[in-house]
Amino acid sequence: MRFRLRIAGPVVAAVVVVSPMLREPTNDTYPLSTYPMFAFDRGVEHDIATAVEVDVDGDAVRLSPKLIAGTDEVILASVTVKRSIALGEAELLCGEIAERLGPGRTVDVRVETVDVVAFITAGVEPSGIDVKARCVG
Repeated sequence: MRFRLRIAGPVVAAVVVVSPMLREPTNDTYPLSTYPMFAFDRGVEHDIATAVEVDVDGDAVRLSPKLIAGTDEVILASVTVKRSIALGEAELLCGEIAERLGPGRTVDVRVETVDVVAFITAGVEPSGIDVKARCVG
């Protein structure tokens, strides 16, 4: 009996360690991470929730994460906008941002479809814009 336990223990440990290799790459969990964000191609176009100031010519002026959500974190600012849209609170967030910008400034809370690499490297404009709220401070 002791001999079986001495063999079974290491075998069970080896199975636990090897088990993540038998799962789908999107199944990211303990004890080992498969890093699913690198496991497959996610494409180049993505929908990004953001807020922009609209100038007198109708052009978008990019706002900082601090103006959008009171943070220095870009991802947190985008998640804040995305969550406000999902909860039906885009108008409320829009008003808060416009208030931070000052009187007479126009703000759009929107979802932009962008080729992320082209947007960052070459300044290519979004291929799609879905305005969820517009307000004036």
